[in-house]
Amino acid sequence: MNYIVLVVVALFTVVGAIVGWRRATERIENPPEKYDFPGGMSRRDHLRSLARKHRQWRIPITLAYAAASGAVGFGLLMVYAVFIRR
Repeated sequence: MNYIVLVVVALFTVVGAIVGWRRATERIENPPEKYDFPGGMSRRDHLRSLARKHRQWRIPITLAYAAASGAVGFGLLMVYAVFIRR
């Protein structure tokens, strides 16, 4: 029975990590601040610094999404065990 809990939590974690990776990578390719570049800096330098900033945050964002979705999966199993299954 414990392996079922582990498999469900692992599936939620993997799906959450995939979603987090895609969301963080989307910010690298199309950053929301790309049109608001400061004076004294070329557009290319500004886009490069934004890409570097978002690239540094890609792994922590992915880990946060994975941890949160794993917790949600476990929470759903707990709700199922307590309220639905008797």
